[in-house]
Amino acid sequence: MDDQLYKIGTVSKLTGISVERLRAWERRYGMHPTERAGRTRFYDGEQLDRLKKIKALLDRGQTIGQLARLGPAEIDRRLGVAPRPSQSGLRVGLVGADLVLAERDAGGARLDIHGRWASPESFDAHLDILPELDVVAVLLPTLDPERIERYLDAVRDAALVFAYRYATEADLQTAAAFGVTLMPWPASWSSIEEACLAQPRAPLSAGGPPRRFTDDELLHIAMAAPRTGCECTRGIVDLLGALNAFTTHTERCAAGDPDHPLTSAGAQAARAELEEALNAFVQQHALIHTHD
Repeated sequence: MDDQLYKIGTVSKLTGISVERLRAWERRYGMHPTERAGRTRFYDGEQLDRLKKIKALLDRGQTIGQLARLGPAEIDRRLGVAPRPSQSGLRVGLVGADLVLAERDAGGARLDIHGRWASPESFDAHLDILPELDVVAVLLPTLDPERIERYLDAVRDAALVFAYRYATEADLQTAAAFGVTLMPWPASWSSIEEACLAQPRAPLSAGGPPRRFTDDELLHIAMAAPRTGCECTRGIVDLLGALNAFTTHTERCAAGDPDHPLTSAGAQAARAELEEALNAFVQQHALIHTHD
């Protein structure tokens, strides 16, 4: 953990917890800052991370009285606890107070709700400690393409469903180009469920080894290949590029068709062999810096 200290106002902005509430927690539960200089409170990085996690749990319905005296391991355990199983097994996050209330009023179990946030701003404050999610449903006061684009970049492993209260025609066209599901609010809870259930699942992993070289590293190796004095290095890079593309394609096919043969496993095994051969050239000719 770094040694940086944060003033209480900064902590409030980074966690979504008001300054008044932080002071009240200090009085009632002994959640003291690391240092005080006069009336100014300073928190360290470890306390900041703990407060972010506590806020995430509060947004899921737990109380500060339950959380204030828990140790780090128990807080982490609670963050990883899955709710009761649903019919679909789809792990969903809800962003927006009215969405959370609609889910509560419906009382159904078609979706497996793994996180609830009262507002987009609250969700933003917890992007670095999100639980594993398949779909995130977000209620926006106004359709904001910039926020949608930010979520697409930050929540890469989950599909996104956006409900919106107001939108201009231009924003609707821009948002539609992102390929996300859009729906006007108010909407019924059943329509929210259907929109979430209609999202494609994340590609199934074939359990192969992770990639040894990133795309940037492969490009650098290809550009440096003439140093080796033969075409073998460039040939291996080209084969790896084709195999990586093929693996991505077969995983998508398998995700959409449960009867599809898992050919990506063989592709990943072949990739591992080629990467081992390429690494020999990389080490011999110092084509890139590696940690091997």
